Amino acid sequence: MKIWSISALLAAIGLAMPAVAGAQTVPMQHAFLVQNSGWMEPFYIDTQSQLKPLVAAVAHAVAQPQDTVSILAFNQSAGQNVSPKLLSQSRGAQDVAQALQPLQVARKGDGSARAAMADTDFKEAVVGTITGPFQQAPGILWIFTNNKNSPNNDAQTRERNRDFYSLLHTEPSITKTLAFPLRMPVQGKLYQAHGLMVYALAYGEPAAQALERIMAQGRLSQVLTKPPARLKPIDQEAVRIVPQAVKDAPHIKASLGSDQRTVVLDVEPASYVPQVTLQASLQNLFFPYAIEQAAVSGHLHAPTGTSALAVVPPQVSHLQPGATSPVEVSFQLPMAQVPSAWSMQALSAMGKQVLMPMSVELQLQGQNLSLSETFRSDMEALFPGDPISEVFTPPTTVNASKVQVPLLLRVQYPLAPVIALIGAGLLLLLGFVALGLIGSRSKRFDFVVDGNSRSIVLKPFSSQTLCNAEGQEIGEVRRGLGAPKVVRVNEGHTLVARPR
Repeated sequence: MKIWSISALLAAIGLAMPAVAGAQTVPMQHAFLVQNSGWMEPFYIDTQSQLKPLVAAVAHAVAQPQDTVSILAFNQSAGQNVSPKLLSQSRGAQDVAQALQPLQVARKGDGSARAAMADTDFKEAVVGTITGPFQQAPGILWIFTNNKNSPNNDAQTRERNRDFYSLLHTEPSITKTLAFPLRMPVQGKLYQAHGLMVYALAYGEPAAQALERIMAQGRLSQVLTKPPARLKPIDQEAVRIVPQAVKDAPHIKASLGSDQRTVVLDVEPASYVPQVTLQASLQNLFFPYAIEQAAVSGHLHAPTGTSALAVVPPQVSHLQPGATSPVEVSFQLPMAQVPSAWSMQALSAMGKQVLMPMSVELQLQGQNLSLSETFRSDMEALFPGDPISEVFTPPTTVNASKVQVPLLLRVQYPLAPVIALIGAGLLLLLGFVALGLIGSRSKRFDFVVDGNSRSIVLKPFSSQTLCNAEGQEIGEVRRGLGAPKVVRVNEGHTLVARPR
C-alpha cells in the first residue's frame, strides 16, 4: 500500500491549507480522536481503564465554551466500517463523556461480532479529520493511541509508525506537535498494554498559537501532569537564560520575571553602566533532547537598534534536558535611552521605575541533539517493541535553533529630584506672593520742590510728575522696592528727596 503525505493527499483531492488573516482564530476548533482498533482492545475491556475519563478530562481542560469540539473514533476504513467516525460535534466539551460512553472496539466488514477487529491507519485519521470536521480550517487534533499503527493488518508496524512519525516532523501544515506519554497498564482478553500516548497536533499557525496559550494557562497540566515532549518545532525556544548576578556591578540586580522567561535588570541612575556582563545559566528547554553540541551566539535588540553580544563559553555540550550550564553574557546597554533623573520622564515617574523593554536573541549553530537515555528507557517500558526513539529523533536537517529572551531594564529613580523640584516651586511661589504683597503697599515720601517741602504717596514700581505752587512741571520721581529716585528735573527748577 502506498503511503501518502498529508500535503500529497490534500493536493490530490484539490484541497490546501487556507490563508488565514490575523494572528488568531477565535473560536478555535478541537478534534479528539480516540483509537478503537483491535490493538486498543485492553483499553475497552479492562474495567479499570481510564481511557474515556482521560479524554473527557483533557477536553474540559483545553476547550473553551465557544470552541467547536468534535469527538471521533479512528481505526481504518474497511467495508461498512468508516474511519474516522464522527461521534459528536458541539460547542464546548459538555457532550464528550456522553459521546464516548458507547464506544467499543471497531470491527471490519459489516461490524458483526464474528468479523475481525479493525486495523489502524493514523494518516487516514489525521487527513479525514482535517478534510472532514475541520473543513481545512485551523484546529488542534488530540490523538489518544497506544502507538500501534498497522494499516491493512500490516505486520511491519515499526515501518508504518516511522511513516507517521515522519509526518509529525516534516509536514508543513502541522505547525506544532506535542506528545504526552502516560502510564496506563490495562489487560484485555487478547492483548495488554502498559501505556497510552496523547498527541497534540496543531493544524495551521493560529492553532499553534492557541496550543501555546493552552499550555501557558496551566489547566492541561492538572490533567497531564508531566511536561510534554516537543516534536515540532524544534528550532525555536531551545534554551533560556536564568540570571544570577551582574559581574563587577553590585548595585545592579538581575532576576527572572514572573513569566520565568524575562530577564530583569534593576538599576539606579547613579549606578548605570553601559557595559553589562550577566552571570547566568543556560538551561536546555529541548525536552526530551540532550544538546550534545552547539555553538552559541546572540544579539541584543534595543530601542536604539541591534548589536552583537558575547557569550562565554561560546559553546555548550552534553547538556541534558532541563539541565543548566554556567555562562556569561556581555552586551552594551543603550545609554542615550536612559532618561536623566531631572528629565520629564523621570520626574513624572515620581520616584518610581522607568521601564525599558528589550530582547536578547540567542542562536544555536551546528546543533546536535540526542534523545535522553532516561526518557528512552521510560518509553521502552511504556511501549515495548515500538520504535519510539524514532518519533523523537529530530530530522537531520534541523541543525540550528534560536530563542528570543525578553530583557527588561528597570531604572529606579530617587525621590530627591522630585522633592527638590517641588521645594523650588514652592519657594518661587512664596516669592511671587511676597512680591505681590510688597507691590501692593503704598508709602509717603518727602521732597523739596523749588525750596518748598512736598509729600507724595508712591506704590512700588510707580512714578509721579511733580509741579510747583504755580502749576509748573518741575520733574519726575520713580520708585522701585525702596525709596524713590529723582529721574528728571526741568531746567531752572530744583527737586530733591528729603531723607527721613
